[in-house]
Amino acid sequence: MGTFIVHRLINEQDKKAIENAASSANRSALSFLPILGEGEALLVGVDFPMPLLVKINAPDKKPESNTPRLKKKEVEKK
Repeated sequence: MGTFIVHRLINEQDKKAIENAASSANRSALSFLPILGEGEALLVGVDFPMPLLVKINAPDKKPESNTPRLKKKEVEKK
């Protein structure tokens, strides 16, 4: 589709990847990425003449996205 939903990119490699995928008109708008607020994102792509700022509402039910707790597997002795 060539469309990205981009939120608050700081990493230079990530920014370069989006910059390379975006049209030349969109590249100047990418300077806003580090200052986007909570729930704000840019729709960027070759089909968008200008990036579209969107506000995404928080979900009603918060997803369970905690880091899993890992345990060592006990090996049975034979």
